Amino acid sequence: MRNNTLLKITVGIVVAFGIALAVVYTGYGELDRLSNYEDRFAGRSIENGAKLFETNCIGCHGVQGQGIPGVAPALNSEAFFTTRLQDVGYSGSLQSYIELTIASGRPVGSGQYAAVMPTWGEEYGGPLRPDQVGDLASYILNWESTAVAAGGGGETTATAPAAIDTSGDPVEVGKAVYAANGCAGCHGEPGGAGIIGPNLAGVATRGPEEVPGLTAEEYIHQSIVDPNAFIVAQCPAGPCQPNLMPQTFGTTLSEAELNGLVQYLLTLK
Repeated sequence: MRNNTLLKITVGIVVAFGIALAVVYTGYGELDRLSNYEDRFAGRSIENGAKLFETNCIGCHGVQGQGIPGVAPALNSEAFFTTRLQDVGYSGSLQSYIELTIASGRPVGSGQYAAVMPTWGEEYGGPLRPDQVGDLASYILNWESTAVAAGGGGETTATAPAAIDTSGDPVEVGKAVYAANGCAGCHGEPGGAGIIGPNLAGVATRGPEEVPGLTAEEYIHQSIVDPNAFIVAQCPAGPCQPNLMPQTFGTTLSEAELNGLVQYLLTLK
């Protein structure tokens, strides 16, 4: 009788130990699965953010976030990741700072950067959902390790964009200029609706009607090199505001690039 009882106890202990091992093993497997899921989710977020940055941000912040003098500061720099929060007196995390800045924009330009930053978050009247704002922040934060490792301290000096071949058809040159300078980030893709700035479809017809005395070519040229000379009444999010468009294209674009951009915009219907 006593031996039978001991056997039952021993079997119970062995079974309980086996169950415990199975639970631990399953738990570790679940942690691995969750970790892999989080990695994949983070990767997709960065990938989505890269696409959003290319579409909406390179016109002001540069293709690799290096900034454009007189337009917008560098985001891909050591200073941004090490001293930016201290410089602006922000007590939250860098991620929340980036997300808040993207969503709410910067309605007032500074002395160093004349262009204002439009609001991008839906809650502020912009076109991006909260998850898209988060994806953009993830993409920018992904630069941290390389930016800090590269050093350099203060704001990254803007690098010259890749040269555009201006020897061909001016319309094709202008199309390349439109893409390289991130114009679609505000005005949308040709034939589509504007995102922050006005839709440029039909600008060749609409422009001279809005500013009598100028030809379509003169109007478009003026709008590029001196965008505050005439402010279109309505933008997608409401009345258009001055200083949303960079004021530097008159100096950063060559004569051939500027002429090509004008010729390209004349073709948009």
